[in-house]
Amino acid sequence: MASGNKLAIEPQTSLSRRELLRRGALAGASLHPGISLLSAAAGGDSAGSSIAEYELNVAAREAHPDGRSRQIWCYNGQLPGPLIRAKLGQKLRIKVVNHLPVATSVHWHGLHQPGTWHMDGVDKVSHEPIPPGQSFVYEFEATPAGTHWYHSHVGVQYANGLFGPLVIDEPTPPARYDREEILLINDWFLRPAEQILAGLVGPMRSGGKMRGMKMRIAGEPRMKGMAEKGMAMQGGMKMGDKPDIADVPFESALFNGLGRFPRTGAPLAHLRVKQGETLRLRLINASSTYQFRVEIDGHPLTVIATDGAPIVPLTVDNLLFSPGERYDVLITANRGQDSWIRAATLAGDEAHAILSYADSPKEEPTTRPVVWGKRSLALDALRSPTPPALDPHPREVLLRMGGTMQPYAWNINDESYPHAQPIAAAKDEWLRFVLDNPTGMDHPFHLHGHYFYVLGKPDRLNLVDPPRKDTVNVAARSRLVLLWQANNPGHWFFHCHIEWHAATGMARVIEIASH
Repeated sequence: MASGNKLAIEPQTSLSRRELLRRGALAGASLHPGISLLSAAAGGDSAGSSIAEYELNVAAREAHPDGRSRQIWCYNGQLPGPLIRAKLGQKLRIKVVNHLPVATSVHWHGLHQPGTWHMDGVDKVSHEPIPPGQSFVYEFEATPAGTHWYHSHVGVQYANGLFGPLVIDEPTPPARYDREEILLINDWFLRPAEQILAGLVGPMRSGGKMRGMKMRIAGEPRMKGMAEKGMAMQGGMKMGDKPDIADVPFESALFNGLGRFPRTGAPLAHLRVKQGETLRLRLINASSTYQFRVEIDGHPLTVIATDGAPIVPLTVDNLLFSPGERYDVLITANRGQDSWIRAATLAGDEAHAILSYADSPKEEPTTRPVVWGKRSLALDALRSPTPPALDPHPREVLLRMGGTMQPYAWNINDESYPHAQPIAAAKDEWLRFVLDNPTGMDHPFHLHGHYFYVLGKPDRLNLVDPPRKDTVNVAARSRLVLLWQANNPGHWFFHCHIEWHAATGMARVIEIASH
């Protein structure tokens, strides 16, 4: 970490439970285990002001978001955290108070932090984390516009519940619609994330189970696609015909903080609509592990933006998105009956919420096997509405992903973070990242502080109107080419957004010179 980037820490006196809950309520907190809807009108009133101010109190509490009780870590007493919203170009001033017994930080995923890289929230890259009992005030420009989110960037903390939605309003919306809602989806596990990670990195038990992993319980799928002991996840390995889905068995998923583990009867999230209205739905994948295919029965999705950046509108039946990705879609409520909102992993594990029409019956929609629509969103179908000016002679950087299951460790170019050389870039230099994924798993990569253009596969590059994104999935046994300009000096993280992969080395720091 560069010198001179220590936090201006404020010591805190202990808050009573009543005061903590009062502050959470003032920030729009819902003080029950989950919330059924995230209204886009939540958060502080910053209209007419050049500064939008918020306070996040980070603390532990008991909750049962999928019907199973566990201790969660959350912001302002709610899961997910309260909506933070500002207008494009405003200053965001967010005080974070740490009531946890360990240090924490907040990363503002998707915001570029021009001139304020030390506010990016990455542990020991942007700044030192906030110690227990102390606070820090983040200040930065609200840019770019669009659907984003915030989460802890210390260890694997955000998998315990430390995440929330972040919206930056554009001066002119990219499409016409009646109103908007947020749908934040995340995978969910009974055990604390730190225990899950310890089980992954610990020695294997006899029979191939990982020490510290939760034993399979009734209703829970088995682990799929586990590599053999000592097998390297690289190009020459034999992994079978199908890619691995995940290192951690699927348990359940939450929609805006609510889900249902099998046989718990836990309440599901309801997205309430009126017949005939057009809704802008801001989709956020805040998972630690899983990609989800999302479909709303009987309601096509018109995709208008990805990771905050507008695209040429494209109508599909469903879309697959990875941890860290966001999509803005339009739906028209013209079916007249309650419908399932489905999120399914690549292995077929499924979670649900309900698109609920006004004056509809209280019963849940009829349960029937899913029939996925034929029109699935493809990455190479995304197009920027305005063709960008691309540098024809960028510097090419090959980044090859690799790893092993025993020991459990991941790397880029055979170097594991933090024991990896930073990638140095000159100010305003154009770089072409060739992401080579010979492993048997998908890896969603996120670049801090910048957008990149997704050019596509090396043999089919889109050099005319490629989409802008900040998070993109690199499929197993494939290559993907990104092009971006290092026009924001500072130290920026580039990493796989599967928590367990980033925590065990699949990351790099990019150091961009200031002149």
